[in-house]
Amino acid sequence: MTQYIFYQTESGKAAEISVEPSQYYESGRGFGFFTEKSGKSSVSCSLPELNTGFIPGPRVLEEIKVRQDDNGCYVDSQSAFIPLSFQSDEKQQGSFYLTITLYAEEDEKDVLLFVGRRQLAWRGSIKAQEEWCGSFPVSITDFIPRGETGRFRDEAVKVTVISRSVHLKKLAIKRWKGRTLYLAGDSTVTDQSAEYPYNPAESYGGWGQMLLVFLDGNYAVSNHAHSGLTTESFRTEGHYKILMEKIGDGDICLFQFGHNDQKVDHLNAQEGYRNNLIQYIREVREKKAIPVLVTPLARNSWLQDGKIYNDRLKEYAKEVIKISKDMAVPVVDLHKRSMEFIKEHGLKESGRWFFPSDYTHTNDYGAWKMAGYVWKGLTDAGVISSDKKAAPVWDPQKESVRLSINKGEHL
Repeated sequence: MTQYIFYQTESGKAAEISVEPSQYYESGRGFGFFTEKSGKSSVSCSLPELNTGFIPGPRVLEEIKVRQDDNGCYVDSQSAFIPLSFQSDEKQQGSFYLTITLYAEEDEKDVLLFVGRRQLAWRGSIKAQEEWCGSFPVSITDFIPRGETGRFRDEAVKVTVISRSVHLKKLAIKRWKGRTLYLAGDSTVTDQSAEYPYNPAESYGGWGQMLLVFLDGNYAVSNHAHSGLTTESFRTEGHYKILMEKIGDGDICLFQFGHNDQKVDHLNAQEGYRNNLIQYIREVREKKAIPVLVTPLARNSWLQDGKIYNDRLKEYAKEVIKISKDMAVPVVDLHKRSMEFIKEHGLKESGRWFFPSDYTHTNDYGAWKMAGYVWKGLTDAGVISSDKKAAPVWDPQKESVRLSINKGEHL
């Protein structure tokens, strides 16, 4: 087990590693805070898919300054939500169990804790002068970043706290042998990066990166979804190979495609799309893992200025349901549930859960909402169990209304 402490102390345990606020991460250094300096230290550190997933926005004029006191390290971001990110090289891949201790100087109503490539592990509040401690599994594998053709080695644990001034006090890392939930899909599923200062209404979010928060620490999430992928390119570009090298007995694999398949003639719903999904199901079953189909997330697409909903993915959703019946595969009908939600709120109001001026990609609020639907679908299908009766709520403020229009974003 590796144990880091982030607070000032004169007497630490021999097994503990004391971290100074000036220690920033770079390749080969072993551990440190991930700042703008880290992103400039190597090619791999500069890629959001391989670092913490947070990148400085155009309004960021100064580098992140990490501070330290008797209760841990923190970033003073009273006026802007700046990430406090820490990275540790484990020199091996697989699943790890993180135990994280936070401390709040004052009441913090909305604290977000991310792990890995911006996967949300916990969201909640911490009262003034109190500690909070939680544990979560994470999965570390090779990854092929967007725009790259080769796979990059990843052996790092990443932790990011978003708050006003919550302190990172302790971090313990140990190996974990539990089950993993694998994800295959497109940009509506992938671990999206976010600019800081962080604003969940203006950050792209894939539902796959929000799923961990619903799983009660029972599963690690290994997200291999990417922007632009089809049921065909997921295999030909090498992403599926990485997944199949790791997946094993009792693991779960979710497949959600369709947004990009519909742009390719030979990947129509009844032919290429169907055949590819059937092949994935057979191969995952050969690994003694559990395949699960997810119907494609509905677009916020309308006709006549928002008067008539335009279901552009219905043929693909219908085919997924048909395959699930033909092959006795569990299915989560995300298309139906998300479409009901969009119809309920209408074009303009639904935009609050989508990235600004986008009708396909959700923001972090929307990603949370859709992850809740996926979690509920998995529990209803008996794929996973949970003590929760309903998905927790994280909704945007009324003033964050956005109009969803087609800007031709890359899927």
